[in-house]
Order: sequence, then structure tokens, then C-alpha cells
Amino acid sequence: MNNTDAQIGMVSYGLYTPAGFETADGIAARSGLTPDEVSALGVERKCKPTPEDQPVTMAVKAAKQAFERAGGIKPEEVDLVLWTGEEYKDYIAQTASIRVQEETGCRQAWAFDLVDQGVTTVLGLRIARDMMIGDETIKTVLLAGGTRNVDLVDYTNPDTRFMLPFSAGGGAVLLRRGHDRNILGDIELTVDSEMADEVYVPGGGTEIPFRADNLDSKIMFFQTPRPEKVKTYLEDRWPQALAETAQKVLAGQIPDYLALRHLTPAQRAAVLDRLGVGPEQSPALDQWGCHGTNDVLLSLDLGLKSGSVKDGSRVVMVSGGIGFTYAAALIRWGSFKG
Repeated sequence: MNNTDAQIGMVSYGLYTPAGFETADGIAARSGLTPDEVSALGVERKCKPTPEDQPVTMAVKAAKQAFERAGGIKPEEVDLVLWTGEEYKDYIAQTASIRVQEETGCRQAWAFDLVDQGVTTVLGLRIARDMMIGDETIKTVLLAGGTRNVDLVDYTNPDTRFMLPFSAGGGAVLLRRGHDRNILGDIELTVDSEMADEVYVPGGGTEIPFRADNLDSKIMFFQTPRPEKVKTYLEDRWPQALAETAQKVLAGQIPDYLALRHLTPAQRAAVLDRLGVGPEQSPALDQWGCHGTNDVLLSLDLGLKSGSVKDGSRVVMVSGGIGFTYAAALIRWGSFKG
């Protein structure tokens, strides 16, 4: 494999967001907070899913958009489909990637699901890149995933208030080996394993299966067994870990654009300050809410539409999720032959 063939480039991406929105006033009314308190969480409004906006359905819509933008790549050219959405999806124990594969017509591919909470899109870039480099039979990969973890948020629980920005949507990426645009660079992941069991949904697993006597109870929503520990972690470690993970791929340089996951204004300011990035290089997502793993694609889309991302831009995608886990990917945007 020559150097050009070893390049992995992003051919296109797709996004789907529900048309409806829930405003800060609406969130405040449901949660018992004031609109100002909701705004302090980084939400002026957020996408509101309908019953038709299921995770796989939204991922398929995003994937079809990615194909429309791909300049002639056909679904039957895809060698591998990766689910890069959330663990909570249409059905329990569903292999969502295979459903995406069928719905998009990628019938020559094989497929499997990835789950890494809020960083699965960036993890998917890493897995796809490494697999394409290691296996010459894999030339084209589709990443697709949807999220509506907002269903798992109890608006009235003060311990999980930080999850009120959760929204819903779908995202997809088409990658190709030997592509000479939007080249993937270094991709790094960080895990704080001591936080593994600090945020989770108690019900529905093997420990506490759903039964007639526990349905419609708090076990169906995210819980924090030690809320003070989580609160301190989010205030101190969360923005620090995001910035540290980004710095791993930046190698001392400042990015031209930071495709950053949804954060509160205070957290976002701390990350941007640490990385030396101005707000014009990394827009807030307060008009969209938190789309989890797809935040980085949403931010990239905003940067392209505003002109902040252009040929030659060093774009860094940075995300984080409960677990707690973090990921960053460097992309040289535009035409590049190495």
C-alpha cells in the first residue's frame, strides 16, 4: 500500500435533526428551574423528537444524505457499516448497524455496532481508519448513528440536571481509503475508569430487569449514585479532560476550528481558553442541544456553513461522554495529497 492509498479521507457526512424544538422556557416549566438556569446549562432551545424520530430511523436519514453528498459513491460500494450511535436505540439487543445496512442498500458490506457513549463517532473514525489500513479489502466505510437519550432524562431529578440539554438526531460519515480530501490524522481517546459506574440507567439490564412492579419508576431514567462526586467531577475534571485529549492530537499547535461537543458556557470557555481557541472558531450549540456522539458533526456542519472551515483548515473534533470517556480526531480539511 503506497502513501496515497494509506490516506483515509472523509468523503461526506450527513445530519438529521428533528424539525421541532423545545425552548428554554419549556424545559424550565418541566424541570422546575428558571429560564436563566436552563440557559446556564447551554440551552436556548433543543431539538424535540417525534414518535417517528427513532435512533435507527434518524441514522438512516443521515446516511442517505451522506450518500447524496458523496459524488457518486453507491451504497453497494461500502465494505463495512459501523453503528456509531448510542446504546439506547429502537430495540434492546438490536444490532443497529445491520438495520442501517439494509435500509441504505449497503448489501455487499458487513456490519457491527460500536458503543462508547458520547464519543462513538470519533471512536468510529479510529476503528474504521485502523481497519482500512490493516485490511486492503476494506476501502469504503459508512459510520451512522442516532441518539434520543433525552428519553432517559428525568427532568425533575436535580442530580441529573446536567443532562437536560440532551436532544435527538442522527449523523453519518462516509470514509474512503485513498481519498485525497479531508484526511484523518491522529485520533486519541482517554478514559477515567474510576467514574465507570457514576452515571447510568439502573433498570432494564440483568441486574434489575423490567417487571410489572417497577415500570414507570425512576429506574427507567439516568441516576447518579454519588451526585456530589459527579458534580465535582464535571466542574473540575470534565473541561480539563476534554482539553487534554484535544492537546494529544494537536502536538502543541492551535486548531483552525474546534468541532466541540455541547457544553455549558462556563465549561466551553474553559476548554477554549486552555486550547487558545476563539469563540468564532468553535460555535456554541445552545440552539441545538446536546446530540451526544453527533455533536462533533453538527459543529463541523456549522463551521462549514459559516466559512470558518475552509480548504487547509486543521479541524479537531473533540467529544466526551459518561463513563467517563473522551476522544479527539484531527482532520486536515480540503484537498491534500501526501
